[in-house]
Amino acid sequence: MKKIRKWFPLILLVLILLPINHVDAQTSENEINIETSPHKILFDVDNMKPGDWAIRDYTIFNKGKQDFEYTASAQFKSGSKKLFKQLEIEISDKNGVLYSGKIKDFDGLDYRKLAKSDEETLTFRVDFPAELGNEYQGLTSKFTIKLYVRGTLGGLLPADGGVLPNTSTNMFNFIVGGLILVIGGATMYLYQRRKSIDLKKI
Repeated sequence: MKKIRKWFPLILLVLILLPINHVDAQTSENEINIETSPHKILFDVDNMKPGDWAIRDYTIFNKGKQDFEYTASAQFKSGSKKLFKQLEIEISDKNGVLYSGKIKDFDGLDYRKLAKSDEETLTFRVDFPAELGNEYQGLTSKFTIKLYVRGTLGGLLPADGGVLPNTSTNMFNFIVGGLILVIGGATMYLYQRRKSIDLKKI
């Protein structure tokens, strides 16, 4: 009987975590899996002159088991920031223009929903403004277009391709497991203390 009481908190922990692990297996079915073609868009503004432009198509695939929302941003990589701030970008889908203006003023697309097993193609056009003067001649600038998926915990996750797991379930397991250990330990402590007090009374 004493051995059973000693191991009671551990037995309780195992019994409660078993259904939690089952829930974790179910939520893994809701993984987010995003793929893009090409893998990354890199604009290398080199050997361009005022009035030139470059166009890139970017296809986003939802290969996961649930719908997701995503946004996009432009990130400067190297070269002349002076030129980067003057470049203009136009982003469009099959229905029309989503953004048109200076890259420096682009703070991301409105969230776009992509259903599971669906795909869409965005077109990015970068213009070297014709009105730029000779001081921009010979300058180079590199930047990438990066996607971010709205995460399971409300934040943004970089979407470089691949699976984005549902991390909230694992965090829930750790919290519940910790609470059970604390409750089990406290219960055992109170039981031992009460037993000690009863022995003193005798």
